Amino acid sequence: MSTLTIRHKRHWYEPKLPHAVFLNGYYVGMLKDDQLRGEVPSGNYLLRVQFGGQIPIGKQGKSIDMSVSATEQVEVPQSGEVICEFHDRERLWNILFDIDLVLWVVSWFVTMPPIYKILSDAFFAIWIIRLVIIRKQYYKIVTTTELSP
Repeated sequence: MSTLTIRHKRHWYEPKLPHAVFLNGYYVGMLKDDQLRGEVPSGNYLLRVQFGGQIPIGKQGKSIDMSVSATEQVEVPQSGEVICEFHDRERLWNILFDIDLVLWVVSWFVTMPPIYKILSDAFFAIWIIRLVIIRKQYYKIVTTTELSP
């Protein structure tokens, strides 16, 4: 048996959000802190890390998938440890969003030029569209293997 470790690499200011972990489509656990660790037999696995889920719409059982996730093929050797670290790909967008958030709070106290509202709304619309497009590749997963002697 080998050890498979899944870690969430995040900055200090990012909240600890729960992420569901799937191997070959089967739910294996919830990543509530920074890592999930378990023993698995050697072989090839399809690892998926996902945050969020289905939001029901109406009474007909329809729903919208509002999750963000990433999938990576992972090879687990006979012995050793495989470490899979994931983080979001949104570093630049997060910085821009934080700046916009600060300007939004400032606008409560100071009258901002009308162009600010137009740019802020356009930025938000572009961000939402981009998030919908990349939601299945939202995270980047980096895999390293440490073989035991």
